Amino acid sequence: MTKTDKRPTARPGVLLLLLACATLTVMAGATISPSLPGLKAHYADVPGAVALVPLILTIPGLAIAVSAPLFGVLVDRVDARKVLLGAILVYVVAGSSGLWLDGIVPILAGRVLLGAAVGAIMTSSTTLIANIFTGPERGRVLGYQSSAMGFGGVVFILTGGLLADLSWRGPFAVYLAPLILLPLVLRTIPARAGAGSADGAVGAGFPLRLAVMVYLGAFCTFLIFYTIPTQLPFLMQVLGSPLASITGIAIALITLVSALASLGFGRLRERVPGPVLGLAGFGMLAVAFAGMALAPSVWLIFVLGPFVGAALGVIMPNLTTSLMTEVPLEMRGRAMGFLSMSIFLAQFLSAFTGAALVALGGPRAAFWGGSILALCVALVVLLGRNGRRNAA
Repeated sequence: MTKTDKRPTARPGVLLLLLACATLTVMAGATISPSLPGLKAHYADVPGAVALVPLILTIPGLAIAVSAPLFGVLVDRVDARKVLLGAILVYVVAGSSGLWLDGIVPILAGRVLLGAAVGAIMTSSTTLIANIFTGPERGRVLGYQSSAMGFGGVVFILTGGLLADLSWRGPFAVYLAPLILLPLVLRTIPARAGAGSADGAVGAGFPLRLAVMVYLGAFCTFLIFYTIPTQLPFLMQVLGSPLASITGIAIALITLVSALASLGFGRLRERVPGPVLGLAGFGMLAVAFAGMALAPSVWLIFVLGPFVGAALGVIMPNLTTSLMTEVPLEMRGRAMGFLSMSIFLAQFLSAFTGAALVALGGPRAAFWGGSILALCVALVVLLGRNGRRNAA
């Protein structure tokens, strides 16, 4: 016989605090993007700098993929709040290390530590959300989390750009800001937060089949999504738009629509079953990416971009909600750790898969690849839904 605990009471401010923690995962990479030209110029005389400088931006993703499952185990065994507190402290020290470290290798080491801290923050903060909020409210909060990450990305990129105009070290100062979260987490989130939950029975088995499907879905989602930042600038050039600002506006539009879509996810999930949302989301991605691959001019990118954003804004909170609703309370940290690994492993590998497709047929081939992958995932969701319906 399984045992369930009473639902914990969330203190005022817990939601806002956990959403603020979620934005730190976006800050890890987005903040220093504008510094890359300055970093290249500063380390121009260093052997291998051409290859090493881009790693400053991308290597945290690999560190997150490797460390997140380990922190997931730690969250389940120790206390999500303690892991979150320690991770924020490491995040501040490692993230801001570019302010005082000189030498590209020490800065890269700091970025590896930053990635590990992000893995811990993403795993612990989402586990806290899953434990503290239940039922339809959990879906709404996970939608808010995705939305906060989207809006945060826009703010941090703009802030990083302003500081990068002063110095390539400037954006690293932004990583000092989360210091303010330490006392707030300590005071606001109760120890053993979410030690009980209305769902997620203690002692129940791990839903392995569902988890594997969610992890594969998340991996494919981000493999598709990173076609936008990595290949859209080149596609825009093919379409006759040499201005980087036009590409930036297109990507910002996709991000904005994604954040807005995530805001409404909770209400949508209450009315539409998860598999239907997944089918619609991946189907929309398949059509939009195919349209981008065939686009005759820039205007069609701006027409299709919002559809990409809307799909992304629904897919990820839908996957996370599906997983966290079925995973037992004592295994949620590990479940979230592997979900984080799936996301950031896709982010790291996207550069390689995109380059391989571009070598075959230019940037349009990369978008065809994203469309075909999204269509395949949509078909798997459709077949799985029909299989469950027939079994019933």
